[in-house]
Amino acid sequence: MIDISRKKFNGEMKLTVTRAPTHATIKELRDELKLVKDIADYWEEKSNKRAFGEIQKNNISFEKWREIYLQHGWIEISEYHCFYNPKSVSIQYESITALPSIEGNRDNEQSGTWASYEMDKSFSSFCKVWNKYYQTWQFRLNKLERERFDMRRVSQTQTTRIEEALFVLLGLSPSVQGTTGFENFSLSERLFETDSIEYQDYQGNNLIINSNLYSNDGYGHLEWYLKQKEEYILIERLATRGQPSDFSDRLSSIKFNEWAYKNHYIEDRVPIIRNSKESPFGEGFAYKLFSSLLEVGYIKGTFDYTWELADGMSWTSLHYLASELSKRNLIKTSSPFEDIQKYINYASSYPLKDQVVLTSPDLLSHTNDDKIYTQECDLIDSAINNIEPDQAIEIKTFKEE
Repeated sequence: MIDISRKKFNGEMKLTVTRAPTHATIKELRDELKLVKDIADYWEEKSNKRAFGEIQKNNISFEKWREIYLQHGWIEISEYHCFYNPKSVSIQYESITALPSIEGNRDNEQSGTWASYEMDKSFSSFCKVWNKYYQTWQFRLNKLERERFDMRRVSQTQTTRIEEALFVLLGLSPSVQGTTGFENFSLSERLFETDSIEYQDYQGNNLIINSNLYSNDGYGHLEWYLKQKEEYILIERLATRGQPSDFSDRLSSIKFNEWAYKNHYIEDRVPIIRNSKESPFGEGFAYKLFSSLLEVGYIKGTFDYTWELADGMSWTSLHYLASELSKRNLIKTSSPFEDIQKYINYASSYPLKDQVVLTSPDLLSHTNDDKIYTQECDLIDSAINNIEPDQAIEIKTFKEE
């Protein structure tokens, strides 16, 4: 690794980050996401065990819910919308708890002491919001793991949002913010907030239950975890200049980049000389490919150095390029995804052969990611189409000789 401490920062540097912090951050966040899944599973289990397991995931009318408990011999207290189990409750002496145990017994019947319609309905609602939160962050982490690191949101603007700066320090691409899955992304977002549910027990006590999805001082589980990271605390100090009263969710981009560079979070991207002896496509075809991709604006750099994707181009489209070269028989190789990396710099720990456009589970139509990917593929098709006639002539000439 180049010792960047010997270089003086300047605004013309092409800044990037190593992949090491990216991998570590994704692993940490996936471990935290497992805890979210455990909570989602807890609420799903509670939801499935409601009314002796006869409701499952969907809510039902009060009349149907009431009918189930009557069939099982429970006693109704209609004014409180609840039932109690006469086999386990003495209404004169039973003490009440805020969240009673509702566990299944060996006959798969509810062995709790009492049940409330409003509380039973809440289990389904809480199960849904925790699962949506889990699916959202699962999609986000999958996307972050595959995303090409892009500093433009930080290096080409006068100010930088704290969330963008945090992503840079953690090795995550700030360019995902504002794209599918990260629309209006903020650590303080409350996308799946639900109201607390008020209900009564069989003695008429007023009780409240909520999902606790944002119980960490108003933050979601993953957002709270990110907010506790050392990097966030450092950014917050930088943004407030040590004065909490001066807090702002934005800081100077130049100031941040210089600070991050001096503290070795980012480094100057230095061109790497390409090894022409390791040229699986052959240098003749490689030059044609380079020239054509450069002409359409898909790559940048010089032929003798490792080519860089142009700003905004994605790893998923690089997957498409390697795949198309092989499908059109322009290259003879069994390892197109490995061979393309001999020419184009691929700075990701995620296998190129697995780089595909992700679809959010909540989206039914095409996303911005789809549109951007299509535009990149159109550039690649244009470049390849310019090569194919020449390549066909070469093959024909070779056969005639």
